[in-house]
Amino acid sequence: MQKRGVCLVRFDDKMGPGCVYHQGLDNNFAQKVCVKSHLSTMSLTSSQTLPEDEFIESVIPFLDEGYIAYSTFFFVEDESARGGKRTLGIVTLVDRTEQMNLFKSIPEISATVKEIASDLSLNCDPNGEITSLIKDKLNQLMSLESLKVDFDSTIDSVELIKKRIVEKKIALPQEIKDLSMSSILEGSFEYILTRIPDGLDRVIHALLKNENVLVFGQKGEIALTLATLRWFLPHKKVYNDLWTVPLLDAEALFSRSSDGTTLHALGIQSDSFYEILQLDNADNDAFETYYSQNSNLPIDSKIMINLDGGRVIGGITNRFCLKLLEAIKNQSFDNALNIINEHIDYLLGRVNDLIVLLLTEPDKHKLEQFINDSIEGEISLIMTIINETNSSLMDKIIITFSTYQLPIDVLF
Repeated sequence: MQKRGVCLVRFDDKMGPGCVYHQGLDNNFAQKVCVKSHLSTMSLTSSQTLPEDEFIESVIPFLDEGYIAYSTFFFVEDESARGGKRTLGIVTLVDRTEQMNLFKSIPEISATVKEIASDLSLNCDPNGEITSLIKDKLNQLMSLESLKVDFDSTIDSVELIKKRIVEKKIALPQEIKDLSMSSILEGSFEYILTRIPDGLDRVIHALLKNENVLVFGQKGEIALTLATLRWFLPHKKVYNDLWTVPLLDAEALFSRSSDGTTLHALGIQSDSFYEILQLDNADNDAFETYYSQNSNLPIDSKIMINLDGGRVIGGITNRFCLKLLEAIKNQSFDNALNIINEHIDYLLGRVNDLIVLLLTEPDKHKLEQFINDSIEGEISLIMTIINETNSSLMDKIIITFSTYQLPIDVLF
């Protein structure tokens, strides 16, 4: 078992942050978690006060102790507190080696914390004994693998879409019938590297930047392509549900959170795609000609994969993604997965390194060294992860870079 813990923080106007309940941590470390998580939350935002109508969520590294934490601060009504609001926090900690698992579980952690916050709001001030129900829910945060949240109940569009879909069997084209069924379901790096010999690094970049990748081709090829692309997002729980898009001849690759859905890739059969654009799909170059003459498409996407022609259209070349792509070529499926995980885990580690630099008064020399040590294009990917997990930190980073006259363009 790796190290895991959870802590319920209560802020007192006179005593400061204190621990109301903790599990998996000793008393001294639990108190340190309370103080550091609260101070870190304050220091990682450009605002001088916490907005009382929001959940303030952030990743907090405890590198000396070997932990990474997901910290959430919120407010409940309490007449005994200054301003009638009591600041509370819930901190979920995992061993640093589990940082990928923590990032992947953030949607479920966030949703579970909001459930607990709702329960706490009924009690107002948890300074006394908290209920066994709340303790049980807090303890559940240490079992990340078991956290289950019915996001569909809060995403009406997904429910409506599901009602419109009728399941149909996938017809595989002749060129991929030789693949095993497990390869078709799990994906195949060999297939996608052969089918798309150039430009896949731009697709990886779009995925890591949370930009929608549009894929068009035959249904079986789309299924195999999307099943493979999802492995480039190992820090997210990605779904490849064939029947959650409002077209019978399309499928989607997406991740979910308690607040919504992020579409990573949309695959549409060529017949329907060309029909939408009113083009003759007999000519594989028809779309490229159309795209060169029309910057606005009826389906929003900055990058497209034309499986009919085996080409990538649009997108941005990124050195980090090129390095990742080169590393997985000629590797077995399992080795490729390990290499991708190592590269993304490196990015998450760099996220934590940058957060540590910003927890105290930023040092210009250390920030410059951070930039110089980065692979070209790496920092913009780090910023995407930070914007998802520490959104309040983005303003501080921009202000800090501007103050020290550091290159703002590397952030984007």
